[in-house]
Amino acid sequence: MAILVRRSNLLVAITDAAAVADSCGHDADAVTLDLEAVAIADKPAARALIKDAIGVAGRAAAEVFVRTDRRFLHADLAAAAWPGLSGIMLSRVECAADVTDAAEALSTLERSRGIEVGSLSLIVLLESARAVWDMRAIFAASSRISQAGLDEPDLAMSLGFEPDEALDPFVYARGRLAVEATAAGIAPVGMAYPLSVWPRDDGAEVIEGAATRARNLGMKGAVCPHASWVKPVNAAFTPSPELVAYNKRVRAAFAAGIAAGTAAVPLDGRMIDVPVDEWAIVVLATAEACAARDAEKRVAGSDPGNNLISDRTEVISGPPGD
Repeated sequence: MAILVRRSNLLVAITDAAAVADSCGHDADAVTLDLEAVAIADKPAARALIKDAIGVAGRAAAEVFVRTDRRFLHADLAAAAWPGLSGIMLSRVECAADVTDAAEALSTLERSRGIEVGSLSLIVLLESARAVWDMRAIFAASSRISQAGLDEPDLAMSLGFEPDEALDPFVYARGRLAVEATAAGIAPVGMAYPLSVWPRDDGAEVIEGAATRARNLGMKGAVCPHASWVKPVNAAFTPSPELVAYNKRVRAAFAAGIAAGTAAVPLDGRMIDVPVDEWAIVVLATAEACAARDAEKRVAGSDPGNNLISDRTEVISGPPGD
């Protein structure tokens, strides 16, 4: 089975040269170069940085995305669609037409720049009440969509309230995202509340706990606004060795039951039947896919031609203000 392993997606300001240079050194499955947050006056200069930054961010085998500004979509797409790009993080998606507009523009750019047509993926971010209401139509708008998530700070603004940290206001929206995206063959991504609204650096243990809750709510990964999130997010969305060992036992017990002529067998006080075995298959396939993805990143990161260690040292030891 084909399993998308994009557990962590590190968001990096394209105008922060040190952060872009360092982005390949954090073991993220993907890196997104952020154009949306750039001041309007600085956007032309920021767009000029994208082509070279794609190669820098992707040196350790991370997928590379660019987050575009809805107000300047076509200019941002033209700046981003170069060989080596994995896709676009499409912000502030309101309706299906926003997706089809971006997909058509990408097709034109792919043809003109020697990129396989249809290969650039879309990650769609829903940031308004209308978008949450129309998410089914949005997800059906293009086969390019591989992931979808909520931008919860902007969603709160759309709904006109300041969230209370003690009360999660997005249980419905997040649950619907998990169901609708999964039904459409799209991976839902997001972090558990309150880090989903206040994405602070609370330490690895807190972040892994929140990411684990997000996984248990149906999410398949998270956008990481801080590099410190990447390691705990990767851990949370990777099946643990204990879970892998247990599901291997599930498969073995079920196979023995089938051989003995029964489709339900006991294991550790639980009955193992077809749905449990099918879930075990998914868990083990996910673990294998994560291991393969991590091996791919290790090989790329150890390639002397990538100069990852020397680049990170230069960033760290450079003069103040660099």
